[in-house]
Amino acid sequence: MRTRGIKLYDIFHVPGIIAPAGKLRPDKFDTGVAYLRATGREPRFGAHVNGPSDTAYLSADAEARASDLTELWLDPKIDLLLAVRGGFGSAHLLPLLDWRMLKNRPELPLAGFSDITALHWAMEKAGAGRPIAGPMLGKLAESAASPYTAKFHALAFRPGAYELPPAGEYGSLTELRSGRASGLPLVGNLSVAATLCGTPFLPDAAGRILILEDLNEPAYKLDRCLTMLEQNGLFECCAGVIFGQFTDCADEAELRKLFRRFAAKVNGPVIANFPFGHILPMATLDFHRELSIDNGRITIL
Repeated sequence: MRTRGIKLYDIFHVPGIIAPAGKLRPDKFDTGVAYLRATGREPRFGAHVNGPSDTAYLSADAEARASDLTELWLDPKIDLLLAVRGGFGSAHLLPLLDWRMLKNRPELPLAGFSDITALHWAMEKAGAGRPIAGPMLGKLAESAASPYTAKFHALAFRPGAYELPPAGEYGSLTELRSGRASGLPLVGNLSVAATLCGTPFLPDAAGRILILEDLNEPAYKLDRCLTMLEQNGLFECCAGVIFGQFTDCADEAELRKLFRRFAAKVNGPVIANFPFGHILPMATLDFHRELSIDNGRITIL
């Protein structure tokens, strides 16, 4: 597939721009909006996507952020919700959202990653919407210029099976536990996912393929988060685990040792060094599209 000219999220016509956590720097916000408009889309914006906020790391107070998300979600013209960035704050919205009402659009895509994991996993718990782990507004132009990212973004929205190969920038995939499995992916930032343990928003991981990534966390914090997921039964019931990029975390040998320890607790295949995380290139992953692992090879079905 030729990647030049690929327009990210090009099958969607009216994206709704939300800031469920932090707000985006003005220059990045303007660049992202300009990219959408240059590729033929006219986005609509949550009223508080750029504030005001009396807390520096949040775009607005929780009630305003929840109101923005709900208003755009229920607008029948909106066919994609696109987060501006992660940061922290998505978890604030979870008890404020009317999940029963949001279930009226069970396949509305909501795209993002990082802190957006809190929304994505709560959506799966509630059966509301269609989580997409993919580029956010602040990195659209940069992602479109990354050949691997652009190619496997476009394929995520087209029919037909395709293999997700390793990205040359990261080297080969590492098979920590061999085997075969298939299931719907459950994708997320490890640290954010762990915070949902013990809440009513943790989804059932039975039969799912867990795909985890993280950023700027030392090994002991990653161990803590993995232990929380283990003790909540996720590794025992899932069909397999894929570790993505753990950027600026522990060194590779320490990470591999940690991942091998938890791989032994999984009743299925485990792969590491998958191209998904906070840096490019990254694959786009649809939570509602089945994925298979077959002796180290990953295929979207």
